[in-house]
Amino acid sequence: MNSWNLQTVLMNNEPYNDSLQFNLVPRYTYYDFLFANTLNVRTFVIGEYASSADGFYKFVNKSTIEMRFSLLYKRYHITAKIKKLTRKELHLEYEKNGNVYYLKLYAN
Repeated sequence: MNSWNLQTVLMNNEPYNDSLQFNLVPRYTYYDFLFANTLNVRTFVIGEYASSADGFYKFVNKSTIEMRFSLLYKRYHITAKIKKLTRKELHLEYEKNGNVYYLKLYAN
């Protein structure tokens, strides 16, 4: 199991912190990549702990990952470019609705 804590979110190269985007709450969101391509996304928002349902991930190729999950009644489907991957850091970039998101995650 690899658990990654989301530390930084940029949208169009600017700091982003929208507590209604439950999968993008810095410091309180964890992406757990589990056995058999199972993905669990955990977050703490509005005083509540939440964990994803039916999460799935797959590597499309060496530099792209696809993630699908439901969190707090919202479905997410993200195909992200892997910009950096080390034992301690994972950086992802993806586009949604004309905006470019850059996520910096750190291993626990």
